[in-house]
Amino acid sequence: MKLLDTLVSLGVRQAVLTSNDGLVIESAGKDIPHPDLLAAEISSLGRTSRTLSQSLGGETRRFTLATDDREILVVFFKDYCLGAVVERGTDRKGIGNELSRLAIRLSHSL
Repeated sequence: MKLLDTLVSLGVRQAVLTSNDGLVIESAGKDIPHPDLLAAEISSLGRTSRTLSQSLGGETRRFTLATDDREILVVFFKDYCLGAVVERGTDRKGIGNELSRLAIRLSHSL
């Protein structure tokens, strides 16, 4: 079983683990956008938010991006990020908790 499969079982349409340079390490689910595009975009958003985060007194740890139909939940840790695409109305709290749990687990092994 792949690491990100736990997210798919919670209703995530697509999940991706990426390094800060946007390269896909692992992906799960089958949906659009393509995992390579999702990884590149979320890592880019993390990099470009650094200046704002530093002016607020810290680093970007997580963010959510919402469209009319879907949301992307992203968690940053070390030099990596985890992203999950969900339908609007999905249990974001449970998925956010699982993203955080996976990030803690991965931060000890990566």
